[in-house]
Amino acid sequence: FNQLHDSGPQTGNTISQELRLTSPGDQFFTYVLGLYYSRAYSERTFVRRDVACTAIGAAPTVLTPCTSPLANASTFPTGSATFGSTFKNMSVFGQSTLNFTDRFRVIAGLRYTADQLNVFHSRNTTLAGPGIQPSFPVTLTGTGQPATIFTGKATNTNLSGRIGAQFDLTEDTMAYALYSRGYKGPAFNVFYNLTATGTNVIAPETSNAYEIGLKNSLFGGHLVINLAGYYAQYHNFQANNPDVVANVVVTRFTNAGTVSTRGGELDLIWRPARDVNISGGLAYTDAHVDQFRVAPGAPATAIVPSGTPLAFAPKWKGSLSGDYRLRTGGAVDFTLGAQASYQSSQLASFSPDAVIRRLATIDGYALVNLSAGIVAAN
Repeated sequence: FNQLHDSGPQTGNTISQELRLTSPGDQFFTYVLGLYYSRAYSERTFVRRDVACTAIGAAPTVLTPCTSPLANASTFPTGSATFGSTFKNMSVFGQSTLNFTDRFRVIAGLRYTADQLNVFHSRNTTLAGPGIQPSFPVTLTGTGQPATIFTGKATNTNLSGRIGAQFDLTEDTMAYALYSRGYKGPAFNVFYNLTATGTNVIAPETSNAYEIGLKNSLFGGHLVINLAGYYAQYHNFQANNPDVVANVVVTRFTNAGTVSTRGGELDLIWRPARDVNISGGLAYTDAHVDQFRVAPGAPATAIVPSGTPLAFAPKWKGSLSGDYRLRTGGAVDFTLGAQASYQSSQLASFSPDAVIRRLATIDGYALVNLSAGIVAAN
C-alpha cells in the first residue's frame, strides 16, 4: 500500500482597525458613521513525502511489507509547495434611523468597500507519485527550482447597503420590512495541488435579500414571539466543489452560479412562572440552485441541476427546551432541564454526480439532552 506523509504548517498575521462616530439616540435623526481597514497575511509550506511500494512478480499468500526482499524496490516521491495570500479590505460605512413618529421609523445604510487580494504559489516535485502533481509551474531541468512562481492579483470596489422600515402596531408588537444588498469580495485558489485550471479569479459574490417580520413582547415580557419570512438570491455564489487532482479528491473554490433561499422562522421565549423557562424555534428553509455554472477546466457535464438543494441546508430545523429551578430554602437550589432538537435530511456534498449526492445525504435526526444542576441560592 502506498503511504502519503503530509506536513503543512501555516503562519499568518492580521491587523484590523475600526473607527466609529455615533450620534445621541434620543433625536429625530440618529446615525453611525465609520471607517474600517484590515490586512490579513498567511503563508504555508506543504510537503508530501510518499512511499510507493511497487508490486512483486508473483502474488504472495500473505501481504508483503515493502521492505521485504520479495518486494520490488520502493520509490520515495516528494513534492513541496509554498503558497500564501495578502488580503486588504478598506471601507467607509454609515447607517441612520429617521424617527418620523414614536411608532414609525425608517432605517437606511450604505457601505463602500475596496478589496485587494494578492496570492502566490510555487511547487517543486522530485518524482511523480500518489497525490503528487508534476511541478506547477514547470521546474527548470537540473535546478530543482520552479521556472516561474504563480502570482495573482484581484481588486474590486462595491457599494452595498440596506433600507427598511419599522412600525409599532401596539406597545408590544413591532412590524418591519427590510431590503439588503450584500457583498463578498474576490478570491483565489491557493493549495498544494493547484493546477492551471484553478488559477482564475473567483468573482465577488453579491446578494439581494428581503425580509418581513413581527416582533412581539407580550404579558409584560413573559412571552416573546418573533416571526420572520425571507427571500434571498446570490449571484456568483462562491462554493467549494469536489475535484480530482493527481488521483486525489480535493475541493476547489469556484463561482457556482446563482442560488436562492427562502423560508420562515419562529422564535419564542416563555416564562410562565418565576422558576420555569421555555424557549424554542422552528425554521423552514428552501435553499437550492437556480442556475449552475461549470468550473473552469471541468467537463461540460459537471452541472449541478437546477433545484438541487445546497449542501448543509436542511429544510426543517426545530428546537424546544425548558428548565425548572427547585428552590429548597437552603444554601443551594436544584435545576432540571430538557432540550430537544430536530433537523431534516441534508446534502453533505455539493456535487454534480447524482450518485454522490444520494450517498452523501445525511438523514434527518433528533437530539435529546437532559440536565441537572446544583446552584447557589443567591
